[in-house]
Order: sequence, then structure tokens, then C-alpha cells
Amino acid sequence: MTGAPGTCSACAAPVGASDRFCEGCGGPLFEVPHPIFDRVAIPRPVPLEGACADCGNDAFSDGYCTGCGHRRAAPDRDEAQLGVMALVTDRGLLHSRNEDAAAAGTVTGVPDRPQAFAVVVCDGVSTSGEPQVASAAASTAGVEGMLAKLADAGTTHAAVLAGLGAATTAARDAATGLDPQNAPSCTYTGAAVLAKDQGAVEITVGNVGDSRAYWLPDPPEVPRQLTIDDSVAQELMTAGATPDSELVQRGAHTITRWLGADSDAQPWSDSSVQTLTVTAPGTLLLCSDGLWNYLPDAADIARFCSGVDPAAAARALTDFAIQAGGNDNITVAVIPIGATT
Repeated sequence: MTGAPGTCSACAAPVGASDRFCEGCGGPLFEVPHPIFDRVAIPRPVPLEGACADCGNDAFSDGYCTGCGHRRAAPDRDEAQLGVMALVTDRGLLHSRNEDAAAAGTVTGVPDRPQAFAVVVCDGVSTSGEPQVASAAASTAGVEGMLAKLADAGTTHAAVLAGLGAATTAARDAATGLDPQNAPSCTYTGAAVLAKDQGAVEITVGNVGDSRAYWLPDPPEVPRQLTIDDSVAQELMTAGATPDSELVQRGAHTITRWLGADSDAQPWSDSSVQTLTVTAPGTLLLCSDGLWNYLPDAADIARFCSGVDPAAAARALTDFAIQAGGNDNITVAVIPIGATT
């Protein structure tokens, strides 16, 4: 019972000491548990304070240095950790800005279930206008959609579908006020993770475009790619073309599905959502093509993650992509599962 003795805190109606619900308003007379959320998203907004990286002047006007006139630049790299999850995003060497984005969240306090995780990686489509706006909006909305469903005791499959729906809407809305003929767009890969009975962990992933998710179990189990690229290359290979053929190589980064104002009403396919239950420890990894351009095979990525701290693994993978050429933005999310957490 809450409020003054013998009264309902909501309507002040008299209640008995053994009552669990108020007869006046129907409200509960006990503490109702509320889910607790925690979230993070990168890259974070450009810092508003600090010296100019080009001349050292610390005075700015409308984002431009009053000393040299250069615009305050976003950091080349941003990193974040949330619980066991580690996220890294980097501009790379050739792009003038980072058009990738990543977000993650946790929810606790849901009756009769442990902590649940949600994570998203998005890659802005460089040929669209202001793609970083779409990727930032879609990644945060996707996590919010998944967390809301998980907080309502939904399944990981339902959570991933909710995240896809929320991200689709957010990416479309990101075009508001921008050129409708060149609307911002992005890829999307999201995952929901929930511990089950007897040490099992349920993982559901969903994707649109060619950002990827990998399951990297501890040895001797075999690592594998969980998502299927929405790309011309993948369609050609499904039709029988060999991965090293000229046609496949030419279509490697031509995507057939994306999020944005010019995408389909439901941009994901039925095969875009996959669920697996794991009983052995390992690592769930999400990344943009800035990483898998250089490490396309799950086994090669797994070598960076086995027995390594998640943040160190995410940094090492990002550094490898930069040293291999860094031709694109690079984003990596590393989530240890099971005994490695």
C-alpha cells in the first residue's frame, strides 16, 4: 500500500491493509516495477568547446574558427561502451566525413527476465544527400524500437521487427527539409539479445543493405555470417555466379535495399530477420562494409575477438581496416555472449 495509511495514493479512497488494488480507481496498491533503460550512440555531435585543431585558437562563431576560418571538425574516431558492448566508428582515410552511425541500449527491471540488449550499425549511402542524417536517425530509432518491445516482454524476433519499422520511419523523416530528389539513405543491421533458460542466449538479427552481423563462437566452433547482403553481388551468387567472377566483383557494393524516403514501404525481406539460440560462449559482431571490405570471412574477424576485451577487439579491427586502405567509414560493434561476458 502507498500514500497515507488506509488511503489510495491515486484517488484517496479508503483501502484495507490487505488490499492489493483500490476498489475506487482500480489502481495497484503496491510498487509497480518500471523498466530501466541505458543507451549510447556514436558518432556524437561535434564538440562545441576546445581549441581549433588547425591553429589553436579557442574562439568560434557559428562553428567556424575566428582565427583561421576553418570549420570545427568532428573527431576522426568515436568510441563508446555500454555494459559489455563496445562500439567504434572511424572516418577512415579517404572520406571527408563519417557517414556511419551506431547505437546500443540495454533494458533491465522487466519482471521474470534478465537484462536484454539491442544494438544497431548503419552505413550512410554516399551517393545520397546528407546520408549521415539518415544513419544517425535510423540507428537510434532502431535501438529505441527494440528496447520498447523488449521492455514489454516481447521476443527478440518481435523486437528486431519493431526496430526495423522504427528505423524505416526515422530514415524517411530524416529527409524533411532536404532535397526530395536526393533524400538521405542508409543501410541497417540490428540485433536483439536475450538470455534464456539453462545458459542459452537468443539472438535475432535483421538487416537492410550490406552492413553485416557475424556470430563468432569460441573455438573449436565455426564462425559464420548471420546476415545476407541486399546487393547485386549477392543476387548474382544466389543465381550461381562464383564470388570471384567479374560480375560479382563489379556489383559488390551496389545495394538493392536501403532505408530512406525513396525506399520501399517495407524495405526488408522475409529472409532479412534471422534468429539463433546459442549455448556456448562467443561474440556477436555487427559492422559496416568499411570493415568487411578487408575482412569478409567470419573466421578472419574471429581471430581478433577470441579471448580479447571487446573494446580492444573493436579498436584492433578498425585499425586493421585503416591500415589495409581505409577507403570507407568503418564501424564495429562487439558484444560478448555467454561465459565471455
